[in-house]
Amino acid sequence: MDQGKATSRASEMGELLLTQQKGYGFAFTDPDGTMVGWTGAAEWITGWTENEAIGNSIALIFTPEDRERQLHQHELSVAQKLGSAEDERWHLRKDGSRFWASGLCLPLAEGSGFVKIFKDATHLRSRAESLENEVRELERQLARRHDILGIVAHELRNPMSPIKTAATLLEWRDSDPEVIRLSKMITRQLETMERLVEDLVDITRVRSGKLSMDFERVELQALLVQAVESVRPAAEAKGVNIAVLVPPVLIVVEVDPVRIRQVVSNLMTNAIRFSQASGHVSVTATVDPTHLFLQVRDDGRGIGPELLPRIFDMFTQAGGTRTARGDGLGIGLAVVKEIVGSHRGTIEVRSEGIGKGSEFTARIPLRQSAEVERDQEGRLRNSVVI
Repeated sequence: MDQGKATSRASEMGELLLTQQKGYGFAFTDPDGTMVGWTGAAEWITGWTENEAIGNSIALIFTPEDRERQLHQHELSVAQKLGSAEDERWHLRKDGSRFWASGLCLPLAEGSGFVKIFKDATHLRSRAESLENEVRELERQLARRHDILGIVAHELRNPMSPIKTAATLLEWRDSDPEVIRLSKMITRQLETMERLVEDLVDITRVRSGKLSMDFERVELQALLVQAVESVRPAAEAKGVNIAVLVPPVLIVVEVDPVRIRQVVSNLMTNAIRFSQASGHVSVTATVDPTHLFLQVRDDGRGIGPELLPRIFDMFTQAGGTRTARGDGLGIGLAVVKEIVGSHRGTIEVRSEGIGKGSEFTARIPLRQSAEVERDQEGRLRNSVVI
């Protein structure tokens, strides 16, 4: 095809686009923004005819508040300087109603003016607003649920303390082996309930931004020993073997020791719960120049691929769902994720599938104060003073 035919064909296609298609409106302006062309779906979208539009400023279809801000001129200026100006905003119809316009503005050749291409995307905007409203309502419902959980957790604390005291007194005052056995059983179950209640309290604190962190420099090895000892009775009762692997040289870390013990004990409790009798659970700690790595591994029930992406979501493990693991509510893992995040760390899980065990690895900075300083420096470096 020679150059003349190609130009003619392109002209025909352009004319067809401008006059026949029904989706987009085309407003042609001179360099000052006065409309000199009005075609395509422009009349169908706005209600203004070609005769009514031509000779008026492009501001005709902008809302009064956008006219006050001179946004119609700003759009032309951006198009002139950058080669195009994408535009999504409310525009005005002839009858005073508004439509959500989506399109762009382009400069014409040799500075002869501009073309504003737009379509009515009100239905998409309405759908987006509807979804935003649904999200806000779900957030309100979630906040109410957390409030209720917090109330329930605090109320559960009250009766547990006297029950635990009574069980201890029974064990002290009665030498009957059966009474002692039952007292110890009550005490163990109450300890399980206490951990669950504390996890509920912590997750509600996290959601309300009230989970406090008290960082201090502590010995890693001693911290892990304390965490492991807190779950050893549960492991022994089930016949699960525990291995603790730590560096031989003393390691000092800057963390909230109470919360890190909670992380390790929650991960180990989870591993013990999903291990078979005579199963194996290991806790491994190591460091690199900047971070502490904590790994809890078990050879128990494992995690299916459909559950892995949601394993740290609260109630993911609850029974009654297709992906449920069975025992437990999954609150402990949700708390673990929040605590590790509050330490500026990350946690991930790996499992090759059902029956193949699982592996949780937390990565936490060795020095929280250094991380804060780096954050502050980064913010300063990336700030722009206007």
